[in-house]
Amino acid sequence: MPRHGGHPRFCWVQDPERSAGAPSLGLLWLSLGLALVLVPLDSVVLWAPARAHPLPPQGPPARFSGTVPHLQDVFGWWNISCPVCKALFTAINFGLKKESNVARVGSVAIKLCKMLNIAPPTVCQSAVQLFEDDMVEVWRRSVLSPSEACGLLLGSTCGHWDIFSSWNISLPAVPKPPPKPPSPPAPGAPVSRVLFLTDLHWDHDYLEGTDPNCADPLCCRRGSGLPPTSQPGAGYWGEYSKCDLPLRTLDSLLSGLGPAGPFDMVYWTGDIPAHDVWQQSRQDQLRALTTITDLVRKFLGPVPVYPAVGNHESTPVNGFPPPFIKGNRSSSWLYEAMAKAWEPWLPAEALQTLRIGGFYALSPRPGLRLISLNMNFCSRENFWLLINSTDPAGQLQWLVGELQAAEDRGDKVHIIGHIPPGHCLKSWSWNYYRIVARYENTLAGQFFGHTHVDEFEIFYDEETLSRPLAVAFLAPSATTYISLNPVSPPSFQVTVST
Repeated sequence: MPRHGGHPRFCWVQDPERSAGAPSLGLLWLSLGLALVLVPLDSVVLWAPARAHPLPPQGPPARFSGTVPHLQDVFGWWNISCPVCKALFTAINFGLKKESNVARVGSVAIKLCKMLNIAPPTVCQSAVQLFEDDMVEVWRRSVLSPSEACGLLLGSTCGHWDIFSSWNISLPAVPKPPPKPPSPPAPGAPVSRVLFLTDLHWDHDYLEGTDPNCADPLCCRRGSGLPPTSQPGAGYWGEYSKCDLPLRTLDSLLSGLGPAGPFDMVYWTGDIPAHDVWQQSRQDQLRALTTITDLVRKFLGPVPVYPAVGNHESTPVNGFPPPFIKGNRSSSWLYEAMAKAWEPWLPAEALQTLRIGGFYALSPRPGLRLISLNMNFCSRENFWLLINSTDPAGQLQWLVGELQAAEDRGDKVHIIGHIPPGHCLKSWSWNYYRIVARYENTLAGQFFGHTHVDEFEIFYDEETLSRPLAVAFLAPSATTYISLNPVSPPSFQVTVST
């Protein structure tokens, strides 16, 4: 089944995780949000007339357009002053710090998940229990904080609502060089052959013969049950359904790379674990990271591999706190494990920023700079960005510095990442677009995954939106999730002339 296509402009498209049969994590978060409003906390009794509506858990301010007037009417009807509003939400925050209240929020969210038929009951139970601690902490520090909530409900004189507000990075004062249209390499020019891998999604619990169309968000695995007698079960190598891959399939795929090689380097743009996002532990994610890293190293040997962080590497899925989140809730457990696993491929300078924020830069060879971005800091699904979505980890400002230095040296740059820029939060996407436009002469290629299909995104000049100035290549997945053909070696080969 061929999977080719492109988008005529830098744009937003449907994520594979949101396709039919995928777990509706947004609705699960909404259940947690509703529970936060509905649960009567020990420290304060929440009550409102029928017209009041709970705040959704995430999204730009436009999503509140129908909700905020109702809430403002309610608060106006109560004649609540700014000090009373802040006292109310301070009490809510205090109550949410109690472990017993987090459990009560989770209990209500589980009931809502089941009542709204968001997922099977066992998935509701496991997913809410996995997400509840982090989600309550995020809500407490963002939507429900006194400054944010009261600024939204009573106006700017009582606080400042800036969740997902617009922001801009700073570009250097160095004038942009005149655009240079790309020209084909001269005959006999040196050629580098780059292997492009993405979205492997190994399912440790894949089991041949199980139901490929079970009720759970991911099937073909232990717990999926047997299929009806009239239908075949999951195949030995995989299945065209909502299923990921067994290890033997990835082993076969990587072992078959010989005829397509040799390769000078590998771009590996993330998503290693399976889609069983409702029941993953940190141990599960680290097992997937080390197992597949070892498998890639086994078959590619001394070829350098340059990875990027996918949204499925963490648990809860999409949960990537910016570096200002410290302690056990931070992502240090994951970044440290990545640095250890990928140390044979990455220099010390790259490992340093990888440990801080999951991104890095290095020079594979003279004249080429490779930049691996942590695109989870742009993700609309990263609930930690509710606290502060302004250039998380300072990554885009760091990118500008890298690109300016490359321009000064006369180097070309490749950018790799997992989530394509067209799938990001609006302000992040716009700033990335500005950066691409400014450094169009320096950027020689962009490579992403995540969508599971073979496509591309085109960037146009800001003045006329008619002159193409860059393209981002999105590679198809190795996994069959959902009902897709896995890639074959020739289809994820990138040939680059320098």
